[in-house]
Amino acid sequence: IRSCPSHCFRGKAPRLLQSIFSAVGDLYLYKFSREIFSERIAQWTLFCHLINWFTFYCFTRTLSNSLETVLTLIGLYYWPSFRDSSQKANVSSRKWGLAVAALACAIRPTSAITWLYVGLLELYQSRDRLTFIFLEVTPIGIIVLAVTSLLDRLMYKTWIFVPLNFLKFNFLSSGGDYYGTHKWHWYFTQGFTVMVFTFLPFSMAGIFQSKQWKLFGLMAWVLALYSVLGHKEFRFVLPVLPIALMFSGISLASLESLCDLDRKRGSSSHRSKCPSKVQLATVFLLVTNIPMALYMSLVHQIERK
Repeated sequence: IRSCPSHCFRGKAPRLLQSIFSAVGDLYLYKFSREIFSERIAQWTLFCHLINWFTFYCFTRTLSNSLETVLTLIGLYYWPSFRDSSQKANVSSRKWGLAVAALACAIRPTSAITWLYVGLLELYQSRDRLTFIFLEVTPIGIIVLAVTSLLDRLMYKTWIFVPLNFLKFNFLSSGGDYYGTHKWHWYFTQGFTVMVFTFLPFSMAGIFQSKQWKLFGLMAWVLALYSVLGHKEFRFVLPVLPIALMFSGISLASLESLCDLDRKRGSSSHRSKCPSKVQLATVFLLVTNIPMALYMSLVHQIERK
């Protein structure tokens, strides 16, 4: 009986740790949205992120994809490519972004899909390309690779290059196909659209309203590259789900701004109608996402005794 509390804590410790990681991811999504857009858009983005059913269901699970998503959000916040030239971060900020990107790739090698796009975008926009390649990417990559190799040596008791084995199994030999395959268009027609769910029309509107084609390009790039693989899962594209929800936040913030503008014009009819548009959208998103989030988290595949 005395050992039960410590035993129970050990069983729940990974969940508690992941919940802390998830909270950090929430914070950096908010900071990233505020950095490239505005405070109001960041607030709406966080709202969309927190009530999205798949985020609610998957983000706090102890999966490598969840931690990969957190690191992706942190890395994007420090990365200068998505900011206007007047807002570009300094070199030290980019180095932090590189370090986080390298860690994400070490934890889950497929994260290189995301960071290849981001790195090429930075290389295209940067004026100090040689510095970026030889004094930032190369040394940081070597340090992270050396540390992870030593950790693998410690755990496996022999020298082993895990990213290479991962590449052989999942890309060169199609070992992942053993767990099932889907059509190439699955992420576009079923997988990612189900994850975004009722936020989809708001996300589509936000893409055109913001004209943030670099962020949209990142999302499309990741979905396209993962579509090449035969084995597909929802969680594989979790790192770009917050980007889609960020576009939803842009759309909702724009809708709220239109209502505020109409109210300032002094029309009594607009005063009664405009708030209802934002409220209706909010209620619609809550009603369609929260029940599904609760079902997937508390009922679906529950272990019954």
